[in-house]
Amino acid sequence: MKYLQKTVLCIGLSVALYGTLSNTLFASAVGPIAYCTGAPNDHGTCSADGCHNSFSLDSGNAIFSITVPTVYTPGKMVKLKVSFSNSNGKMHGFEMTALDANGNRVGTFKKIGNTTQVIPPNDSRGLEQADKGKYIEHTFKGIKKKTWKLKWKAPSDATDPITFYAAGCEANGDGAATDDYIYTVTAETSPAP
Repeated sequence: MKYLQKTVLCIGLSVALYGTLSNTLFASAVGPIAYCTGAPNDHGTCSADGCHNSFSLDSGNAIFSITVPTVYTPGKMVKLKVSFSNSNGKMHGFEMTALDANGNRVGTFKKIGNTTQVIPPNDSRGLEQADKGKYIEHTFKGIKKKTWKLKWKAPSDATDPITFYAAGCEANGDGAATDDYIYTVTAETSPAP
């Protein structure tokens, strides 16, 4: 009977340990915590939060970029692209937000396909309800990509230039947060005359 109890206890502990470790390793593959774009008033990036911090920010050889139209029309949707080039990483990810000239998070992101997702409020990533629709990131399927297409709807009352802030991860694919590079980039669009 004691052998059976020890076996059950051992199996239970193994399952609990596996669950904890797999959630830790899987978490960044499905998207980073909210507020990690490098934008003003964010928490920094995934290199600053103790996760992917083996190298200095923006120290890798890849090119991380955001492609935006030069002008936007208030209340209308625009297409954006976030991408890596010159990258030897096996996996990639990003998180992005948009700020107006006063530093307010503005507009609403929309995903295209299954490689991006709008961060939902009040889940494990910590996005506040007030910022619903204001952050977008890669999905688990998206980590195999180097380019993501998405949409952003400008506020109907927008009159300022908008700056998009993104942080990207170029990962080596070993399942750990070490030896990965984090990049930041911004891009600006202005209201149509």
